Amino acid sequence: MTRTLFWSRKGEIGCEQHAPDTKDPRWQAEGWQPIADVPGRRVTYQCQHCGTRAIQHQTRPPASPLILNVDDRPASLYARDRMLRRQGFTVANADSGQAAINIARQLLPHLILLDVHLGDVDGRQVCQHVKADSALGHIPVLLISATLSSFAGDTFHHGTADGFIAEPCDPEVLAGTIRRVLGQA
Repeated sequence: MTRTLFWSRKGEIGCEQHAPDTKDPRWQAEGWQPIADVPGRRVTYQCQHCGTRAIQHQTRPPASPLILNVDDRPASLYARDRMLRRQGFTVANADSGQAAINIARQLLPHLILLDVHLGDVDGRQVCQHVKADSALGHIPVLLISATLSSFAGDTFHHGTADGFIAEPCDPEVLAGTIRRVLGQA
């Protein structure tokens, strides 16, 4: 039996009992929505409060790639979320390195767009953790930073990131880089 689970823009996952009701102000403010079926994958999702699980089986190819957008600055997170959605991507957001790892394990995104400077941990360390994890290592990671534009080449010397984008960036450049890394360009 498949149960309905929901997730928020902050990355929280809750079952019907633990997610806010659609009439609750939190539903709208935190961007809650049902976890969409991601075609082409078999994924197990779990409520972060009670452990209720839902398994989703799919056979169709995805309509748009799922991008995990990670930044601890709400304004940047929101701006990139809007930019990515306008470019046709499906987006999940995380506001910390630990949340990014947890959400990546739950949703298995097609790509992680990871800010270098996070409040809880350096984005490069999160990237190394993702790449070393057997369940996540296949996911491409693009680092993004407004302050490390001259440092871009160094991320590749460590063999961790699949690319680097300097902020601010044009929406077309961002989408083109993501599509290139995903092999769609």
